[in-house]
Amino acid sequence: MKKILYVMHIDWRWIKQRSHFLAEDLSNFYDINVVYFCSKKFLLENSSSSTINKKNLTLLPAFRLPLYEKKGIYGLNKAYLKLYFKLLIEKYNPDFIWITFPQIYDYIPSNTHCKIIYDCMDEATGFDFQKDLHSKILEVEKKLVNDASIIFASSNYLCKNLDKNYGCKDKLAVIRNAFNGEIIDNQAKDSKKHESFKIGYVGTIADLIDFDKIKITLHEIKNIEYHFIGPYVRKDKLRHDRIKFYGTISHEKLYDYVKNFDCLIMPFKLNELVKSVDPVKLYEYINYNKPIISVYYEELDYFSQFISFYSNTGELISLLKQMIKNNFVTKYSYSERAKFLETNSWNIRVAEITKYLAKL
Repeated sequence: MKKILYVMHIDWRWIKQRSHFLAEDLSNFYDINVVYFCSKKFLLENSSSSTINKKNLTLLPAFRLPLYEKKGIYGLNKAYLKLYFKLLIEKYNPDFIWITFPQIYDYIPSNTHCKIIYDCMDEATGFDFQKDLHSKILEVEKKLVNDASIIFASSNYLCKNLDKNYGCKDKLAVIRNAFNGEIIDNQAKDSKKHESFKIGYVGTIADLIDFDKIKITLHEIKNIEYHFIGPYVRKDKLRHDRIKFYGTISHEKLYDYVKNFDCLIMPFKLNELVKSVDPVKLYEYINYNKPIISVYYEELDYFSQFISFYSNTGELISLLKQMIKNNFVTKYSYSERAKFLETNSWNIRVAEITKYLAKL
């Protein structure tokens, strides 16, 4: 069985997303050693969620130096992590090194015998980095793309941008996101009229959420309330008596909360980072069999039969009012949902990936 050193830029104990799902399912075909960088939130916490019952998957925490992004400390952190990864490569002797974010490649020793896989799931420079780090990420991504044996992009937008920036068309393959493979049997609908309606959001609560639009809808429509599930990166702008927060909920228990919502929403501000994303949350939303509302951008055409889109505040208010009038009915059938989910599971995505890796 071939081996993959799978290096994640997020903590394994963070909200479950693409990196987690792919690592778990790839372990059915490869021996996977996952290296994940501990976030401040979990640094001193001995959490049971940092273990996993998968035969061919091992979790290995990694630590960056405090203030590693600062110019004076970046080089020291890089030297320390290069040594760490040199020792890991010598110990595990992987066939592939899987990279989920360009900056990680700065820590991999030069001239390694391993084939490099770049799984590009975000517009790397779309995050709010300091100027020096922004330039460094561009520099490292160019080298990573040049050295990679294959590049998986999670969206067509990312694929086009990577080719535009680096001329790497021959290395690119679009591997979209997916859902967790367990289709929820929830055909029954509650047809009872409600006095108030619950609009749910599942994911990281950060500045990408359009707080201003949410507050305007609450002012204009008195019988709606918002329910947020996910880690709090930012929530101070969302204080309101009709906004509820639940914090992080384990993936297995999410539906116990979501089943009580009348619809689900993805209320993001549009920027380069958002426009590049194929959201994992939308696959999950479809599985919950709820009406779905989202800001529109081109990559979401893939989900058009399932989602009601808006482009501005007026459209969002009109959409919500119409949904209230219709008692929040879904725009898709149960069979359409099942067919979509069956062809968009993580198992399907990993089957595609293994075909590419077999050719390297």
